[in-house]
Amino acid sequence: MKLTIDNIEVEIDEPMTIFHAAQKAGIDIPVMCYKEGYDYFTSCMICVVKDMKTGKTVPGCSAQALDGMVIETQCEEIREARKSTLELLLSEHVGDCEAPCQRLCAVHSEIPKMIREIKEEQFEDAIATVRADMAIPSILERFCNAPCEKGCRRAQYDEGVSIRHLTRYISDWDLKRETPYLPPMRESTGKKIAIVGSGSTGLAAAFYAAREGHAITVFEKQDRFGGRLLTDDFDQSLMEDWVIEGELRLLGLMGVEFKSGQTLGEQITLDSLTRDFDAVILALGPTGNDVLETLGIPATDKGIKINPKTAMTGVKGVFAAGNLVKSGMPILKSVQAAKDAATCASQFANGEEISGIYEMYNHMMGRLQEGEIDIFVSGADPIPRLKPENLEVEGYNLADAKVEGGRCMHCDCRASHNCKLRIYSDEYGAKQNEFKGEQRAKYVHVNQDAGAVFESGKCIKCGLCVQVTNANGEPYGFTFVGRGFDVTAGVSLDKTLAEGLEQVADLVVEACPTGALSHNEKYVPAYVPEDQYQHVGAEWSPEHGQGTGCCGGGGGCGDGECGGGAASPPAELAEAPSK
Repeated sequence: MKLTIDNIEVEIDEPMTIFHAAQKAGIDIPVMCYKEGYDYFTSCMICVVKDMKTGKTVPGCSAQALDGMVIETQCEEIREARKSTLELLLSEHVGDCEAPCQRLCAVHSEIPKMIREIKEEQFEDAIATVRADMAIPSILERFCNAPCEKGCRRAQYDEGVSIRHLTRYISDWDLKRETPYLPPMRESTGKKIAIVGSGSTGLAAAFYAAREGHAITVFEKQDRFGGRLLTDDFDQSLMEDWVIEGELRLLGLMGVEFKSGQTLGEQITLDSLTRDFDAVILALGPTGNDVLETLGIPATDKGIKINPKTAMTGVKGVFAAGNLVKSGMPILKSVQAAKDAATCASQFANGEEISGIYEMYNHMMGRLQEGEIDIFVSGADPIPRLKPENLEVEGYNLADAKVEGGRCMHCDCRASHNCKLRIYSDEYGAKQNEFKGEQRAKYVHVNQDAGAVFESGKCIKCGLCVQVTNANGEPYGFTFVGRGFDVTAGVSLDKTLAEGLEQVADLVVEACPTGALSHNEKYVPAYVPEDQYQHVGAEWSPEHGQGTGCCGGGGGCGDGECGGGAASPPAELAEAPSK
């Protein structure tokens, strides 16, 4: 049997769906309601393809491949159909891809994830999360104006979480180690980028550009590196020498080269930099127009001439960021500008189109309705914001960081990186409000001491949770509840979530194409394999509970089995700074 899919001839010797025939040809048809090993359900319709012989659109996940078919999977008509399908699903989607704090962070740091990792004492993971998006965090978090905290949803209940000090805690812990965490770096591109200026903008630009696999050289006119960070513009009592030295050491380990006593226009010139390097980033700080003109950099009466979309100056291959572009820029904005300039300079050096930082589709639930803040805060510790004496100078210690981290309501979606609804919405350019109703449905968060958390507003009614629980012998499992437009997935016979997911919570979470079902970090199962009992250097049992006493540092268990929380931490945690 032969058929043609996207102009590729496919030969099959047994009955199969168009989806599977396409797979044989290396063609990917998007699916959300189908999972290998389970029956097709044909509900989401993202898999539609066009049969060019009949002119009909058919669901690729369930329609059979027939001899002589000519199938198109990516023609304009099909892409528009998928886009409309996604927009209909988005119109009733209740949830955020990213928490408000992450959206408001200028460098887009994944804050709730970092907080969970600090609470669980997964320090290596926490610093990896921070440095995935943030350059020079130990410096930045001493002076950041913290828009994330102002927009923290917890502020609608009492006060926002102390995000800045939690980030500073894990960043300081990292820099005080013998070998700090090195972020993943691309293979060497063979390209070279020069950065002029070693203040916050220059150091941040070096970090972001080095990660892209380029050889980075930072030029500084003074004998010390740090630029304006070393002046009275920043409260020096908040920044001991080891802070800047630690960030410089990390950049050195990333391969960044530093050259001091190099003034632009004297020891180095713009002509020599553009000749010897594949791109140049100027991070000079405030500079007068007369100096810019002497250097050969076009300027207007408002300062340096720059393309706001690409951070490129009037000189090809020369980019600018920070206070050189706009004087008085807060440090967070400087780091953000450095990230954008480094991205554009990297694209230029690689000979790519200069498009800047790519922003993925991001669903936003919007303003909370009455009573919804209580749903969010119900999963967090009901305590006021922790404000120890001398916090700005000393920062949090581990105990403080864990207590404050407990206040986080974790408004992010745990599936934000692998949610098929988000991925396909991004791919097909779907718009959240194309079919917006008068009022969205109310946010629902079901957490009944089960192995998973259920947020029904994110459910696309794919039926996979029903199939997985039924196929794997859950006594109650999931079913469809309600009728018509109000139908939703839920546990059979009005049983609790824990009763519906006694055995296969992990399988159900893995099968869910969105974040409707996600892992419950606070859940402690009735039985845990003995080899998983090692936690903070102490033996423990599920009866002790996770994150209390010997099992996490919140106080004694009170049963005398573990010494009232006095267990010694493992060696890697003993390295954590107390301040």
